[in-house]
Amino acid sequence: EIDRLWGVAHALMTNPSSAAVGGMEARLQGASPATAEMRGLKITVRVTFTCLALFAAYMARLWAVKTFGRVIHEFDPWFNYRAAEYLAEHGSEKFFQWFDHTAWYPLGRPVGTTIYPGMQFAAVWIWQVLNTCGVEMSLNDVCVFVPAWFGVVATAFLGLWTYEGTRSVDAAVAAMLIMAVIPAHIMRSVAGGFDNESVAISTLCATFYCWSRSLRSDSSWPWGLATGVAYFCMVATWGGYVYVVNMIGVHAMFLIMMGRGSRKLHRSYSL
Repeated sequence: EIDRLWGVAHALMTNPSSAAVGGMEARLQGASPATAEMRGLKITVRVTFTCLALFAAYMARLWAVKTFGRVIHEFDPWFNYRAAEYLAEHGSEKFFQWFDHTAWYPLGRPVGTTIYPGMQFAAVWIWQVLNTCGVEMSLNDVCVFVPAWFGVVATAFLGLWTYEGTRSVDAAVAAMLIMAVIPAHIMRSVAGGFDNESVAISTLCATFYCWSRSLRSDSSWPWGLATGVAYFCMVATWGGYVYVVNMIGVHAMFLIMMGRGSRKLHRSYSL
């Protein structure tokens, strides 16, 4: 089959006439079943490794749960869980007015206005949706699994971002496989580690993907709105949001310096 395709290409290069083109079409039609079979096999392999990456991203983060059970560990995750518990019990209005006299004793602390509450809101909303749908889970269990769930989300968005930058499905799948098991990400998104980075990395990858997607063509600038929404989630979740907006600004500046400024860039960046 490869020899047949190579012969077609060689004939076209040596004799680019209409007869040669007609012969090429006829010979390619004869090769179409094998080509379609190869294409189907390639799609199957890609889908298999994509599912493997997402599955590995989830299972690799459940080690602490399998070993110690559904518990929140480390100091910061316990503080974040306590804030999520207060939000679920008292609502958002009282949450933002909450002055905790037991924190920073004896001074106390206005918790609702001095933390990045995006992760707490995400956990409480997921908990409410699950219970509404009949899936009974305690808020503690939801907060335990949130880092693992968002680890899968971050893996998926990194794959999409890689595809947007390379236009290669194989590169995107490879990036997902690496992101799924890379220790630097696992250590900040292991189940039970209910900390800001576990959700923030997902919103970071989503922001960069949406920004890149908004620059694909002249008609894709509305993706800039999705970039703004993802960036808002990033700001609400983690103090490292300043690095995200700086990278987008630097990227836009370099595009202009390279003579690649356009209306879509202006619209996307404005949104």
